[in-house]
Amino acid sequence: MKKIFLLFAISLAMPSGGKSQTYNYALNSLNIPCLTQKGDASLGIGWSRGIAFQALELRGAYSPMPHLAIMANYFGAREKSVRQKLENGTDFYLWEAAVGAYEKMPRGSASLFAGFGSGSLFSNYGLDRTAAFDIQRFFLQPGLSYRSNHFQAGLALRLSRLFYSHGVISYAIEPADIQYIQNVEKNSPIFLPELGMQAGIRLKPVTINLSISSIFPSTSDWNFIRLNSSLSVMVDFGVGRKAKQ
Repeated sequence: MKKIFLLFAISLAMPSGGKSQTYNYALNSLNIPCLTQKGDASLGIGWSRGIAFQALELRGAYSPMPHLAIMANYFGAREKSVRQKLENGTDFYLWEAAVGAYEKMPRGSASLFAGFGSGSLFSNYGLDRTAAFDIQRFFLQPGLSYRSNHFQAGLALRLSRLFYSHGVISYAIEPADIQYIQNVEKNSPIFLPELGMQAGIRLKPVTINLSISSIFPSTSDWNFIRLNSSLSVMVDFGVGRKAKQ
């Protein structure tokens, strides 16, 4: 728990490049639900940031039958002024959905999800120089979650394959930025391991979570944002019924 808070504090203290900094990918927080029985569900909203973005995140998970789960997430690092070419920077959003299985443990659960995400990235470099991509992501996410009366934590690994398609690029942008984009196109689909940790305080049925998500191989050749720190509020449904049984 202390390590999570320390990493989160370091992330918040990092200088931000602001809207003017462009990038070619930013990871969303890993959704690590703690599902233990049919009917369990969680819904949440969060605010996350990285070195060049601030984003709204929506997360949800539900177990429609024993050991089966569905999950949906939204990540929106939206910058309307960038899309309108009024400011330099990047506008990025991603939707994703997954199905999976879970196994109840004495204080939590183990889960495995497989899913697909789709989104759009638009960067404005000024002087009518832009780059736009559609991004698709297939992923596999094993995870572990822990829950007690007043504490909840999770750890997960997301193994992603990123596909960049339908790119429209102004080749008058700076050579360094062109090189980043060419590296992405050359290596697409990109295998991307991402690690997520979260810890939170439970005030039933609400949980206040801090989380850190990171791409752990080097992505300096692609201009990816490697770190996401997030503060979220989750509401659990169905968990109280289990406690009464």
